Amino acid sequence: MKPLALVLLVLVGSMILTSISSQVYADPQLDSLLRIANQARDNIKIRLSQLATVPGEIAKLYREGSAETDALAQSITKEDVSSSRQHFLSAMKLFRDVSNKMHSLTPIDPPPPPDTTRYKKAIDRMEKDGEMVKALATKYNLNTGFTEFDNLIQTARQHLNAGNLEEVTKTLEIAKQFLIHTHNSIKDVVKQKPSDRDRSNTANEIPSTPQTSDEAISAKDSKLERIKTKIQTIEEQLNSLSEKASENEVVAQWLKRAFSLVEKAKGELDKSPDKAMRTLNEIDKIIRMIQRIAQ
Repeated sequence: MKPLALVLLVLVGSMILTSISSQVYADPQLDSLLRIANQARDNIKIRLSQLATVPGEIAKLYREGSAETDALAQSITKEDVSSSRQHFLSAMKLFRDVSNKMHSLTPIDPPPPPDTTRYKKAIDRMEKDGEMVKALATKYNLNTGFTEFDNLIQTARQHLNAGNLEEVTKTLEIAKQFLIHTHNSIKDVVKQKPSDRDRSNTANEIPSTPQTSDEAISAKDSKLERIKTKIQTIEEQLNSLSEKASENEVVAQWLKRAFSLVEKAKGELDKSPDKAMRTLNEIDKIIRMIQRIAQ
C-alpha cells in the first residue's frame, strides 16, 4: 500500500504545482490588450467597408495590423508577455496609421438627403403669416395687392414638388421681404392714428416672419455631420492612446470602456443625436482621465 500512497501523493503534488503555475503566469492585463486590439481592428474594418474603394496602401496596413493582432493572441496563449506587448504596440500603430490615412480621404458617409417635410412646413408657415398680414392690411384700409405674395407661395410649392430645394429657399426669402415691407407699411399707417391703443394692438397682431435660410433648414443635417466627425476624431484618439495600455492595466480597462461607448454613440446617432453627443462627451472625460494617468 505504501508505494500506491506515494504515487497518489506525487500526483496530487503535481496537480497543485500545475495550478500554482497557471496562476503565476495568468495575466489579465494581456487579455485586456487583446480585447482592445480586436476592438480597434473591428472599428477599422467597419470603416473600410463603408469606402467605395480601399487604396492599396491602406489595405496593406490593415492586413499587417490584423496579422499583428493574431500574433498577439498566439503570444498570449504561450504566456509570452514581452512578445505580447510588442505585437500589441505594432498592431495599434498600424491601425492608427490606417485611421490617419482614411481621415484624409473623402468623407465616409455622404450627407443625408434634405428633409422635404421641413421645407413644406416652412411654406405653410409663410402662407399662414401672409394671411394674418392680409387681415391687418384690410383692417387698416391699406391698399396692398397680395397677388405677388400668393404667386410666390405657389412658385415655392412648385419648386418643392420638382425637388428644387434651393429655389424654394430663395422664393421664400422674397416672400419674407414682401411681408416685411407690408409690415412696415401697416406700422406707418398706425402711427398716423391718434390712439396709442391702436399702435399697441397692431404691434402685437403682426406675426414674426419665420426663418427660411439654408442654415435653418439644414441645421439637423449639419449637427449629424459634426457628431460623425467627432466620433471619427475620438476613435483616432483612442487608437493613439491604446499604445499606452500595454504598461498600465488601469488604462487598458478605461480604454475598453471608451471603445464600448463609441459603439453606443454610433447606435444612438440616427435616433437621438443629442444622446449620442452626451455619450461622446462622456468619452472625452475618459480620454482626459487616461491622459492624466499615462503622464
